[in-house]
Amino acid sequence: MKIPEEIAGQVATAVRTIATTASSHLGTDCIWHALACQHLLTREGIDDVRLVAGYAAWRVDGQDPGAVVCHHREGSAVAAGTGGFLFHAWVSCGGQVFDATTYQFRQKLAALDAADGGRTRVTWCPDYLLVDRKDCKPWRSVRDGLRPGLFCYVAVPAIVAQVTDHPDTQLDAEAIALLEFVNDRAKANGPLLVFGPNGVAATA
Repeated sequence: MKIPEEIAGQVATAVRTIATTASSHLGTDCIWHALACQHLLTREGIDDVRLVAGYAAWRVDGQDPGAVVCHHREGSAVAAGTGGFLFHAWVSCGGQVFDATTYQFRQKLAALDAADGGRTRVTWCPDYLLVDRKDCKPWRSVRDGLRPGLFCYVAVPAIVAQVTDHPDTQLDAEAIALLEFVNDRAKANGPLLVFGPNGVAATA
């Protein structure tokens, strides 16, 4: 069963609402987003939803050469000795890619601009992305592209195994209950105003 656009929007709204109000690692919490989406989609009766990890990149403007959000080994580097490695996580269903983190593009580039004094244009920042895998572009096409909305997703089995085998790659009972509650309200067209420890409010 494919993920319907309506359910994708509903699930993305619920996940985004909780993340923006309560995530302590907003912008680096792709695993949580993927796990949350996987749980809610499975609860909606959609089979074969898998957590995927690997490399990804997105072109967010067609005029600014540097307007690329990059989680790809060919476009970014991780400082030696940090113990970290570069990757992104999302979910797949058959030939579909579903990513509920894309609303964070402006925040991610603003953080980079603050560090290097840049001023990156962002003209494409969708709330979520539900696309066919066949529409993914090679990394260099995203890097050198002349239009916004180009994206690259490359699953890497070794990274998938490392992520899924990690003990933190799970949702606790409290997170599941909150996700299901907010998702049900989003499904019923809410509105539900959520306040969290991040000091912001979001509507589901």
